[in-house]
Amino acid sequence: MFKLFSGGGAVDNAWPLRDVVSALKKRFSDVDTLGEDGPLKVYGVQDNGVNFVVALMQTAPGSEQVAELGFLARFVGFPVTSQAIEHLNQNLHISVATLENNDLFLMAGLQVVGAYDETQFNLIIEQWRRDLALCIHGLQGDSASMADAFPAAKLEAARKFATNMAPPESADGAAPTDMDMLSTFLGAGRANRVMCDDCGGRGKRGLIARMCEACDGEGFVDGRR
Repeated sequence: MFKLFSGGGAVDNAWPLRDVVSALKKRFSDVDTLGEDGPLKVYGVQDNGVNFVVALMQTAPGSEQVAELGFLARFVGFPVTSQAIEHLNQNLHISVATLENNDLFLMAGLQVVGAYDETQFNLIIEQWRRDLALCIHGLQGDSASMADAFPAAKLEAARKFATNMAPPESADGAAPTDMDMLSTFLGAGRANRVMCDDCGGRGKRGLIARMCEACDGEGFVDGRR
């Protein structure tokens, strides 16, 4: 979904600039106008201590119609390797990360689709924020804990209750398999069920995800078959 700005021009869809900026300011309390260059208008956003840019490409200078949305965040002074960048890019949703002179740039560019809808715009914002969170987590490495960012995980009673211990070894000393816990989780009535070979446990097959006929979409079949 990443796309470099085309620089304006004829487009099939466009959103009213005023509505997009209004939604942006409604979503974030700290939004500054940084400037414009031809059809491009750039806004600076501070979100809980993280700075990024939202770029709005109009169909033409002064048209007040937005054809493309862009996002940019720059991270300086973090120890980043090319391997880390490669791993990060495998998990990003709408963005791409690149290393330029030891600075990490996180960027996204998308064409608007259909008539303007504030809900759709906010969904794009949340996708960008998700990518930002993944990027920041990767930059901070072991010092950042995704569990600590989840409120329930901070409660000791919740952490204790949610703990799942590995199954103990059997009497003959054989190590338990991952399926032991899975079979128990699926219920005593399904203890003899095994993962479906046809769909690999997904329950669906093919690019259009049709229901797997071998397991009726459950992902597991009777192990005695």
